Amino acid sequence: MRVRGLFRFSMHPFSTFIRMSSKSFFLLVFVGALWISCNNAGNGNIGSAEQSNDSQGKSAKTDSLLAAINKRIAENPKDYKNYLERARYHGNKMEYPLAYQDISRALEVDSTKGEIYLYKGSLLFRQDKITEAYAEYQTCLRHEATNSDCLLRKAEIDIVLGNYNYARDHINEALKQNEYNAEAYYVRGRMYKAMKDTTLAASSYKTAIEVDPNYYNAYIEVGLLYANQKSDLAKEYYNSAIELKPRSVEAWYNKAMFLQETGVKKQSRYREAFACYDTILKIDGRYSPAYFNKGYIYLEYLQKYDSAAVQFTNAIGIFPNYYQAHFNRGLSYESLNKRKEAESDYRTALAIEPTYTEAAIALERVLKSK
Repeated sequence: MRVRGLFRFSMHPFSTFIRMSSKSFFLLVFVGALWISCNNAGNGNIGSAEQSNDSQGKSAKTDSLLAAINKRIAENPKDYKNYLERARYHGNKMEYPLAYQDISRALEVDSTKGEIYLYKGSLLFRQDKITEAYAEYQTCLRHEATNSDCLLRKAEIDIVLGNYNYARDHINEALKQNEYNAEAYYVRGRMYKAMKDTTLAASSYKTAIEVDPNYYNAYIEVGLLYANQKSDLAKEYYNSAIELKPRSVEAWYNKAMFLQETGVKKQSRYREAFACYDTILKIDGRYSPAYFNKGYIYLEYLQKYDSAAVQFTNAIGIFPNYYQAHFNRGLSYESLNKRKEAESDYRTALAIEPTYTEAAIALERVLKSK
């Protein structure tokens, strides 16, 4: 049994897609860790002098910004907005204790302002403190029942919790405030998607696009819905997302995945998928899933086992603990009758992930064939 580690992108924190079947699975934790490690590793030391100059320039700019905020606070310590602005400054730099201190100061000045609770909720959400964030959004709405941002942020969490009636009420209230609120239609799309009503989900996402033709996330979501249906419309929506964000790994990856999974319709789609993965690697040369998926196409669809092994090796070179890549390279070697190399890869996959059943089965198969 061949196992691949393929995942669909979706940038919203609650809407990452993982496709699983007898032939494919991937761990969300691994995806997150890999994404972070690839991005960090990709920075390297290239152009270190230029980067140092850039960072010094940014540091000077942010220091002057902080000085300006501090000056405004000294001149008017009774204006909550100044403390909130400084909280945002620290929050953007991930200096959370300092940000929370300024939020507390802002609340001491005026505890009735919804935007303070909204920002505190966003900081908590960013730190995966979902329950606490939800409570802040509730407090925001107690003070400002028609605050659209609070309504939509709370609705997003209600969707995840399955509180669809609450979510629907919040979305409708936001649209009552502004019927041209593209984000409200987008959140409504996510609600219908969670409810498994793909027709209404697609309709809501498309309405968001009609209201705001530059709504990148809506294009991605519609693309995902059509991709699940194997509809060629998915490619059109991914192309629109790419036009908006030409260097979006997410959009290029989803397009590649669609082409890869529908290659049985037309073999040329595999070449198109390769081109997408190559584009990703130009954007981020250390994005190992692109190498992995190129290897999988060679292995599973084209039966070019030497080429497959090369791509899996590239993926492993970037992420040595990529146990799925070790396993699939083992399958490539086994198909080439290189049993010693296959055995080594299966053992490595099991050393990294001892519960990897497919690797254990493959190892036993190779050992029996000796």
